[in-house]
Amino acid sequence: MKVTATLTVRSFSETEEEILRLTEKSAEGMIRKDGLLFLRAGNRIFSTEDTTEGRRLMEAVSGELASGAAEHTEESFWRKAIRGTTDPHEAERFGIQEDTPRCVILFRPTQETGTSIQKEMIPAEETDRILEFSNGDAALILSMKKRTREEAFEFAAAATETMESEAGISCMAGIGRNAERITDIAGSFRDAEAAIETGMRHRIPGTVYDFGAQTLERLADLIPSGKAEAFRQRIIPPEAEKVMTEETIETIRAFFRNDLNLSTTARELFIHRNTLLYRMEKVRKATGLDLRKFEDAAVFRILMDFQ
Repeated sequence: MKVTATLTVRSFSETEEEILRLTEKSAEGMIRKDGLLFLRAGNRIFSTEDTTEGRRLMEAVSGELASGAAEHTEESFWRKAIRGTTDPHEAERFGIQEDTPRCVILFRPTQETGTSIQKEMIPAEETDRILEFSNGDAALILSMKKRTREEAFEFAAAATETMESEAGISCMAGIGRNAERITDIAGSFRDAEAAIETGMRHRIPGTVYDFGAQTLERLADLIPSGKAEAFRQRIIPPEAEKVMTEETIETIRAFFRNDLNLSTTARELFIHRNTLLYRMEKVRKATGLDLRKFEDAAVFRILMDFQ
């Protein structure tokens, strides 16, 4: 028999409160009322005539929705958010707040032996979500509602240390910028990937890389390598290279890590402040750059990436 019933689809906001209440209480999400059949599915209400044709149509719709359930899970929602293909209106179905700030932390194994991140070692909270990928990576969608960027960095560092110490998995972590809306999560994921790539390319110390802290590195990447090398040789002539010993380079890196603070750097390196000043003065005489001055330090920081 040819199905002649008409199917209507409405959102919750277009549906009567009583229908919403009754379908929510129904185990199958389907009710009969006023000569109509109503089916609740996700954030939509399907309705048709309560006739033989209508029941057949509703059974077909219900079966189709059930067969596609795997495509409508919360994990599927977040995977689509990572790809930038999700419908933010679908968040209501899973009780997800659309305007909660979040950021993506991408964990990536350093081994190329098929090792995968063990997500149970990432101490996610109820408001966080972890997605695993076939290449061994894992992405944590971290709620930033009650966290600062510093806390997100500490969280990522603790997770990488735990995997190293308890599972022997050496990994890196990239932190994307905050996503204020679900539609921004794909951008945060791309940031996290770029943070790892930039950290490795510029040999940034550590295993956790924050995209927001890599401004100078990203600016340096915009300079064609040939021009950058020529500029570096003009600022740091060959005769100055002998001053750039491994000890001096590590001293400068520590100085930059500590925001050009002499006392903190001296304590970290276990040297006297005067010793540190002596090393800084050697660099100034060789290059003409006084690293205690912000502009000179910024120039040198960019140039170091082309050594």
